[in-house]
Amino acid sequence: MTSTALRLQQVKTTGTGMMLFVQSLNTYYDKGERSSEYAAMRTGDLFRRIDPSQIKECEVFAQELRLRYGKDDKVSPAEVYATEYRQFGEKIFTEGIKDRYANFNKLLQFIRIFKEDDRYRIRFCDENVEWCPTKRRGHNEAFNYADSINYHRDRLNETAFILEKGQYGRIIYNNRYVDPDSQLWYYGWHVYNIISCDISECSEKMFFRKDPDHEYRQLLDLR
Repeated sequence: MTSTALRLQQVKTTGTGMMLFVQSLNTYYDKGERSSEYAAMRTGDLFRRIDPSQIKECEVFAQELRLRYGKDDKVSPAEVYATEYRQFGEKIFTEGIKDRYANFNKLLQFIRIFKEDDRYRIRFCDENVEWCPTKRRGHNEAFNYADSINYHRDRLNETAFILEKGQYGRIIYNNRYVDPDSQLWYYGWHVYNIISCDISECSEKMFFRKDPDHEYRQLLDLR
């Protein structure tokens, strides 16, 4: 038995491995890759494999993948060019602080996670940073809470879904960005796959589900 399999079996025996697992797919593309052929591939690219040997026990474990298209003339699926695994403790369960750049870099971008007993509330929020001029206004659940960093702010900040034990939720959203150095515009298609389960249930294809229990979309008409 491998060390990873042994560790997962030990957690299964003790029953202390309930966690939240997040897969973040981030496909970046330019104006020339906005055609219907590319769009069809993006909308169908909902999940990827995860390496179980990378998984560590914590509160929230995240796999972040960055993808882009090849620069030849052939229309082909986006390829992963960077992979990062991140482990979070209880500090991830926060709406963040007033330093929006710290939130953007230290938390999971555009979502906030709150643990409520054995459930997880997943909230989608506008990050309000300069390199993402795309803004989402409207429903702010914390608008009237004076102790919130979102008090009286006109920004989207709403619950996408609440995950019970064993449930799977998906968030799909898009953005337009500007490179701070070149000032060139580019686009992002983003998918969050989120599962509440025991660490012993993790597998390479744990995110391979076309129809999750919950799905939330925030898709803008980007020009």
